[in-house]
Amino acid sequence: ESGKFVRHTELQPGCAPLGVLTVGLGEDDLEVLADAVESVWDGMDAHIPIAVLAQTDVRLQLRDILAKLDERDSVIPDRPCRPRVPLVMLSGFSTTQTSATIRALRACSLRGGESGQEGPMFAVVVPNALSKTLRVLLDELDGDHRENAAAAERT
Repeated sequence: ESGKFVRHTELQPGCAPLGVLTVGLGEDDLEVLADAVESVWDGMDAHIPIAVLAQTDVRLQLRDILAKLDERDSVIPDRPCRPRVPLVMLSGFSTTQTSATIRALRACSLRGGESGQEGPMFAVVVPNALSKTLRVLLDELDGDHRENAAAAERT
């Protein structure tokens, strides 16, 4: 629900499988994203699957998409989803891993979305989002992103 945020420090890692969902980035930026995620996790005994979301995924619940993370790892769909603003959603990361990954990704200056020039939104999978469809999540995140951007312009 809109406005019902959960602080990342209050989440328990493991509410969802370990991985990254992304939408709205081109192939070159996807390679940069994969390299950045790998650099953060270097030396840890973990493979982080990265799933690029397709247009058909907007009807699916987040839990159903996450259930197929491993088989979708590094696969670019024939018809990728094209949101207004690109999204990188982290799943199963600890607070420290999330902070380090977002810091690394921000330094990459990723761009995409409708204009091809938008920086990505970052989100973390939370338990109350698992039953929502991707369309609902994208709309909520885009709305929050717009509100935050408008508030930043006013200050």
